[in-house]
Amino acid sequence: MSKSDATKAQIMRAAVQQFTRLGYEGAAVRDIANAAGVNIGLIRYHFGHKADLYRDTLAFVSSQYNEVCLTALEQARATDSPEEIIGSWLLAPITSWQDAGVASGEEVLCFLNKMGYENPELTRDVYESHYSYALQEWQDAIRAHFPGMQRGDWLWFLTSLRGMYFNIVAHNDFTLWSLPHISNREAAIRRLAADAVALLRSITQL
Repeated sequence: MSKSDATKAQIMRAAVQQFTRLGYEGAAVRDIANAAGVNIGLIRYHFGHKADLYRDTLAFVSSQYNEVCLTALEQARATDSPEEIIGSWLLAPITSWQDAGVASGEEVLCFLNKMGYENPELTRDVYESHYSYALQEWQDAIRAHFPGMQRGDWLWFLTSLRGMYFNIVAHNDFTLWSLPHISNREAAIRRLAADAVALLRSITQL
């Protein structure tokens, strides 16, 4: 890795942490520079304005995320098991993350979760170009096992699954509603995948 690439990775690592903790509006470029141990001029040189830093960082980690998740999805498809297909995507950032130079898989999940609360104008272009196409492939693989599901039921299911999933993975030191801390995330996600399939089967049999 060149010195320039190492500096960019250092800045993006600090950006992931600050944007996740404080959100886009709350994270100041000066704070990111201090966390990265660089001056603001280097951030301007490599990324431009704060919005560019946010989008470039989001695009970088989304590409990593897609790679590990799509690889896991390909392996799960070979089993023809809906539980494995659902679990593949949910587990991949926890069990198969390859490069933690900018962020670990769990840190990326927290960052992506925070993305969902940002202004869509800030995230839409990156979401569409670097994130949504791969996520859609996973969704299509699930729906192939439940072809009769209505669109409304499917969207409700995805919303519910997302909420339960991020309650497991995106809260480092606490869980919602004062529930006990989840010590074995992999086991919890596998249980979630099994429960999700049971729910899908019940919906399609109504």
